[in-house]
Amino acid sequence: MTPVSKPEVVEFEDDEGLLITAKSGLTVNTSDHVWVILPNNGKGWRFSVGWVYSSEISNVDRKLILDVFAYYVRTKAASTASGIVCNVKPFMVRGIPSLARVKAIWSGLKTNHKKGLNQFFGTLSKQHIKQYDEYHKFTSTHLDKSTVNALDPSSGAFNNIEFDSLARQINESIQGFNWAADRELSFFQSPKVYGRLRNLVTNKLLLAIVRRPVQIALLKWSDLIPAGASFHDAGIRAVDEIGTVGGQTLQLRVFVAKSSGSIFSREYPERYPIHLSENLSRMLIDYKRIVMDGVKQLLEVSDIELDQPELLRLMNDLPMFPDASLFAARFESLDLFQSVFTSRSTAYHISEGAITQAIRWVSVISDRSADCIASSNRIRHTVLTRGAQDGLPAVQLARITGVTVPAARHYIDMDYKSRREIDSKYIGNEFLKKVFSSVLVVVPEGDEAIVDSEFNPVGGLRNKSSCDSCSTLLGRPLGCYGCPNFRPILEADHRSVLLNAENKLAINRSSLVSPIYTRSIEKLERQIAWVKLTIEVCDDNRSRQGAIDA
Repeated sequence: MTPVSKPEVVEFEDDEGLLITAKSGLTVNTSDHVWVILPNNGKGWRFSVGWVYSSEISNVDRKLILDVFAYYVRTKAASTASGIVCNVKPFMVRGIPSLARVKAIWSGLKTNHKKGLNQFFGTLSKQHIKQYDEYHKFTSTHLDKSTVNALDPSSGAFNNIEFDSLARQINESIQGFNWAADRELSFFQSPKVYGRLRNLVTNKLLLAIVRRPVQIALLKWSDLIPAGASFHDAGIRAVDEIGTVGGQTLQLRVFVAKSSGSIFSREYPERYPIHLSENLSRMLIDYKRIVMDGVKQLLEVSDIELDQPELLRLMNDLPMFPDASLFAARFESLDLFQSVFTSRSTAYHISEGAITQAIRWVSVISDRSADCIASSNRIRHTVLTRGAQDGLPAVQLARITGVTVPAARHYIDMDYKSRREIDSKYIGNEFLKKVFSSVLVVVPEGDEAIVDSEFNPVGGLRNKSSCDSCSTLLGRPLGCYGCPNFRPILEADHRSVLLNAENKLAINRSSLVSPIYTRSIEKLERQIAWVKLTIEVCDDNRSRQGAIDA
């Protein structure tokens, strides 16, 4: 059994307590009743251990409990460290319970409490405190079996309609942002105003790179470099860095979210940097220009002036997504400013909770739920299930999403046939009919009409600017069906669109490399379902109008 390393400590001469270094880099005094382990208001950034100093807890038990907490603070993420404190507190308020007591209450405990106690006794056992080996043997063999349903309609993978809606909402929000406007320092000091811009970018990154919010929260500008350049990072081999691909693209270094034994959060980068598309690279360049202008104004208020090259070098160690409080701070000198930001620091980084909350605010249209909530986990489930459906190996799925190979292999063994059958049955439900209940009789004068192959209008637009940037692969008008921005004309010949689409589908089916490779025609099949639904709704509206007129 490999022993767990003891926390690095410095003893006080007057026995006030111990100093330990949290994974974030903050120093924690174990004698304090409240431990602050993150420099920002992130998940698990602080927790109370005052209860450990209760007179009911013996000195021996108190030392063991604090040793375990110190180990987690030093080596684990703040959310994990605070989680174990919360999960074991109800059972440790009078000291470490006996094994007989643990066995007696075990069956009635919640899963999180069982996991917390198992982690607690496992740490003591690994630290070679022999009396707790039996504790850990019992807790580890009596844990609840955890099952993750990646196809759960409320928390698992998005279906095609939901994922398309999420991507469309995020892209339209970014396209509607004015990147060229001049902004004063007050813009950056507002959590709501500057926060909106930051949320737009973090939402796009969550969708594009399929990583966890904590990994995005840790990013610095030194993690974003041009394709063809080098990070000069010992954790990334030169052969794995992104070479020049002929366009103005960037590559992004992200750090492992869950790494055992690491001292700092930004210690272990993923082996493979992520190649970013030209559009995403351009957006991040525009975003950096705005943030850099805010930093420049901040320094000027502090009577610190830098030229462009110096400012760019200074930006390297600054958070890519700083908290708004940074722009309200004042620094006496450039040296003081630079001392706050290092390659490993997390000062003024946005919290992962803020990134998590931002994606939840995106409105997602669903054919399965009236309240579809977006999250990074659901995005990851979606990419993994789609990749598994396409036959990608576990190693490639792991590289795309940043999960472990065993975790990716779980998705390959899942059954997707029943899921597609469920999705197809939901396509015509009442919720979707409400989406298309607002139809046009006449396209208002001045509005742009969407026409079919014979140049006959079949619909209009709710928002022209959204359509100007649309990149649907199927094109107009077929690609418009199912889009919230499309308003079908009541009297239009939607059946001619359906006929052309079905003919196209028949041709594509006949040219498939293999009958099992149907992924390439799923989009076309889905659009045909939307056209059929539109025809059904229009027919229903006309029949009701006829009944009223009669």
